Amino acid sequence: MYQNKAQGSYGWRVFFLVLGLSFILGGSAALAAGPTDDIKSLITEVQAILDNPALQAPDQRARKVDLVEQVAARHFNYREMAQRCLGETWGSLNRGQQNEFVKNFSGLLKASFACRLDEFTKARVTYQPEILKADHAEVPIIILRPNDKIPVSFRMLKEPQGWKIYDLLIEGVSLADNYRGQFARVIQGGSFESLLKVLQDRMAAECKP
Repeated sequence: MYQNKAQGSYGWRVFFLVLGLSFILGGSAALAAGPTDDIKSLITEVQAILDNPALQAPDQRARKVDLVEQVAARHFNYREMAQRCLGETWGSLNRGQQNEFVKNFSGLLKASFACRLDEFTKARVTYQPEILKADHAEVPIIILRPNDKIPVSFRMLKEPQGWKIYDLLIEGVSLADNYRGQFARVIQGGSFESLLKVLQDRMAAECKP
């Protein structure tokens, strides 16, 4: 099992709060003028899902999560994110292994988000000036919650389908860099299959008391 670097600087709770909120902020690039507009444009859509009276009953929770995940799936490049998190190991894997890693990695992110859905409805966001360079962009925001003020930057790539999120900076720490170190230690101490098992175990452990 690996230790998360976030435990020392801002903790698992904050890490997954920000990670989960990033799903909420995924945007529809086809309708927006730029990366910041892209992120802003989906806040209203997702907030409508979270606030929909028809989805407030406990038996509608899975439906609510599914709807928000559909938004995220259109606007996160999970494969690019997974590749950056795996680092040099990615190139040594065959296509099937790469696909399996993307499946498990994205599954862990989604499970972490789903377990913290109620926390995200209380958050507010302020936007900072975006940094735009050709086909790359960084959109800084501040996430505001009671007793929390968390700076986050969305790193995005401009693709044929629009702007896609491929990394997050959480209080100056790259999610991809953070995970890459963790995953490298697991592989060095075992194997790629060991890493898949770690991801699967953590998915199974999410939402348990």
